[in-house]
Amino acid sequence: MEVNLLRFTDDPLKIIADSARITRGKEDSGKSDEYFFKLLYKSGHLSVFEHVSFTFYIKDISRACSHQLVRFRVGVSFTQRSQRYTDESDFSYVVPPSMKQNSEAFEIYQSGVSKCREVYESLISSGIPKEDARFILPNGINTEIIMTMNYREIMHASSLRLCRKAQWEIRRLFFCIKREVKNISPVMGEYLQPNCFHDGFCKEVKPCNLLNYYLKLRENDFIRRC
Repeated sequence: MEVNLLRFTDDPLKIIADSARITRGKEDSGKSDEYFFKLLYKSGHLSVFEHVSFTFYIKDISRACSHQLVRFRVGVSFTQRSQRYTDESDFSYVVPPSMKQNSEAFEIYQSGVSKCREVYESLISSGIPKEDARFILPNGINTEIIMTMNYREIMHASSLRLCRKAQWEIRRLFFCIKREVKNISPVMGEYLQPNCFHDGFCKEVKPCNLLNYYLKLRENDFIRRC
């Protein structure tokens, strides 16, 4: 998996803070950018976060992962590698950790993928259009995608996909996205957290044991001087 930040709104934290300063007037205008970011977050005024966007180049994730990713629809745009126009004969694919740890399962999986490749190449050789031959391709096949997402939606997507209950591959993807955002703005990156951090409780039927950790993380950040 490879995630690279291609473009982003210049000085994103300042854009958010300046937007807040407009609404607050002169009284708080001298406060720091981080102060305004946290003020907006705590008061639930998240529409201001939509002024900031990030564009990522995401490579070598499975189609299974991208199908989850493109379910996010508000404040996001996608452009994905097309299987209609590209020849996928030399495709690479993702191997789930559970199969890597099970030699018998790994052998079965590799055999199935090899068979899919063989059938795909035979169909192409028989004159079947790529858009039809692709029906045999596995969900584990690698893809690449360019995604532009505003910060509010990144926060929302991260709240779902950074949860320990999320599927392993998309969780790994959003850890990479968090890393890229944090490189630009440590504060904004730090607020990409699972739902329990934002809500103060866990919505899962069978919660993991990290709730108190995330609540303490939030508490410590709120009391820190800006």
